[in-house]
Amino acid sequence: MSTETRIHSAVDELSTYTTITYIVFAVGMVFFLFPVFWVISMSIRLPGEVLTYPVQLIPQQITFEPYRQVLQDSSMVTWIFNSLKIAVLEVIGIILIAVPAAYAFSRFDFRGRKHALFAILLFQMISPVVIVIPLYNMMAQLNLLNKHFGLILLYIGLQVPFSIWLLKSYFDTIPSGLDEAARVDGCNRLQTLIYILLPSMGPGIAVVAIFNFVFSWAEFVMAFTVLGESELYTVSIGLFSFQGQYSTDWRVISAASVIAMLPLLIMFIGLQRYFVKGLVEGAIKG
Repeated sequence: MSTETRIHSAVDELSTYTTITYIVFAVGMVFFLFPVFWVISMSIRLPGEVLTYPVQLIPQQITFEPYRQVLQDSSMVTWIFNSLKIAVLEVIGIILIAVPAAYAFSRFDFRGRKHALFAILLFQMISPVVIVIPLYNMMAQLNLLNKHFGLILLYIGLQVPFSIWLLKSYFDTIPSGLDEAARVDGCNRLQTLIYILLPSMGPGIAVVAIFNFVFSWAEFVMAFTVLGESELYTVSIGLFSFQGQYSTDWRVISAASVIAMLPLLIMFIGLQRYFVKGLVEGAIKG
């Protein structure tokens, strides 16, 4: 077989592989985006079109009455504000704790380092649902129930182990020669971390922030356990409260779900390039 023939054969195989890859991605996008499109479609339907048969993906008539009910006749705005406050403070707290801890595990070789890392990983493997009753009793004794501060502390404690492991893998990709060069220039450990290493940690910190923000925004069990007053509810509990005992207006729940997705969508669009870069670097170097 000539060289030209082998080149054409390799190009054809690559083209076929690329086509199959795009087909798989297209099927995956349809699989994941269809529920979102269906929720949006349900939120703008008339009451008589909710349970029509055959099922119509695009409603014949559009109404925004469910959105009006959600925004005016409920505490949706308050719930969104509560979720934003909890998520932002949780992310800030996790980064303030996880970044120095990950730096120490990555750069220092101290006694018990491997055991400590294993203990952190072991704690991360425990589902919060399993320990929800002991956590409730502990928070009741500390007078942290029905307080956003208590839920923020709980989220920080649950998510710090995952964040430490993730950030440690990013610190490991940064050459230790940068630390030595910074110390030669007169920087101490804290200055080296803040001024030298953190600028290179932007993608990793963005990934940690996004994962923890999404966790806080969607988490239900812990929030429902800790927060017992409606004015303290987060979005996840608020969506659950739209479900009635004898009847449920699925149009209203769909409209509330669409509104609840908007902050996450805005955050992903704003941090998309950092998120993708962080995932790629973590997969290649971590």
